[in-house]
Amino acid sequence: MRQSTCLWALLVASVATVTPRARADEAADTAAARALGGDGITLADSGDCQQAIEKLRRAEELHHAPTTAGRLGECEIGVGRLVVGTERLQRLLREPLAPNAPAPFVDAMARARRVLEHALPRIASLRISVRVPAGTRVQVTVDGERLPEALLDNDRPADPGRHTVVASAAGYYAKTEEVTLGDGETSSVSLELAPDRSARPVPAPDAERDHRRIGTAAAEAPTSKGGGAAPIVALGVGAVGLAAGIAGGVMVALDSADLSKACGPSRICPADKQSEINAAKTWATVSTVGFAVAGAGLGTGLMLLLLGNHHESAGAAEARVRPVVGPLYFGCEGAL
Repeated sequence: MRQSTCLWALLVASVATVTPRARADEAADTAAARALGGDGITLADSGDCQQAIEKLRRAEELHHAPTTAGRLGECEIGVGRLVVGTERLQRLLREPLAPNAPAPFVDAMARARRVLEHALPRIASLRISVRVPAGTRVQVTVDGERLPEALLDNDRPADPGRHTVVASAAGYYAKTEEVTLGDGETSSVSLELAPDRSARPVPAPDAERDHRRIGTAAAEAPTSKGGGAAPIVALGVGAVGLAAGIAGGVMVALDSADLSKACGPSRICPADKQSEINAAKTWATVSTVGFAVAGAGLGTGLMLLLLGNHHESAGAAEARVRPVVGPLYFGCEGAL
């Protein structure tokens, strides 16, 4: 347990080096989202919602704001994607605004409410049924997207316009049907699949044979004492991840210091610093992934060692793991 505590203490201490860079990343993402959102709103105001959607979507991925989310949902409705757009606006309206929220945020919420009131009655409804023998597994797609089985024989919200419904099942011919829905229209589609006589039947599984195979494999599986090489492999992976996480964190800290000087208190960085911002983001990703791998590897390795030692018979080799600290690294090593 002392060894485990040591490893986790090293991991937690290393994470602290990423914090300054994380703040710099957030500021850069917010600035980029503001620029993309502004471009998207300008395109939406000019009536070009097709181009605006991509700008607004990317802005939302970087930094959520009522101004961009509201106009994105409005544009999605404008190009006929009523279901997606109204769902986005309803999620936005469920978000509470702070008492001191900026006026543009308040206006965006009011605008989203007005757009939603006009769009909701336009959503159509489509019920899809497939007639096949009981127990047959059916796959249905609507406009190329798979329909969950739970929605079969149930009303499903749909965008007005033309839709292609395809139903298929093993041993049956696929059936396709086109349906066009008007604003607020409720419609249904029923497809009956015809058996494909040329299809080869799927053999039923031989339960007894599978049972015998499983039993034989279990009887022949070799047993290992103390977990074998698995704990050492897991600890090795964890140590590599830890080293990558620390190296990434150090690079992030160095880049953060340089960018803080260049960008100033306003956190608005010069254009010639974009390559440094991108490099810092890459190192931040390396650091995050490294620490995640370290946590999984070290935790798994320690668990395997503890379980292996618990079940190991007397006289077997003892598993050992200890921290190793050097001038340019720290990590762990172990042996069986």
